[in-house]
Amino acid sequence: MTAATVIVIGYRLGRAHAAWRDLRSAKRDIPAKRKLAWGHTRPLVWGALFLLGTFVAAAYDAAH
Repeated sequence: MTAATVIVIGYRLGRAHAAWRDLRSAKRDIPAKRKLAWGHTRPLVWGALFLLGTFVAAAYDAAH
């Protein structure tokens, strides 16, 4: 499970970084590139928030 999580997070980070790098290098078509970049970044952010929430819930449960 941990190995799969690391692979998925690494893939998401790589795609999000590449999408934003493409946006910065684009001279035209910026709205489409921005939409693509946010399309890769949004799932990464939601996944990170979900993971953080899971850790907080587990810590709270362990403390009580």
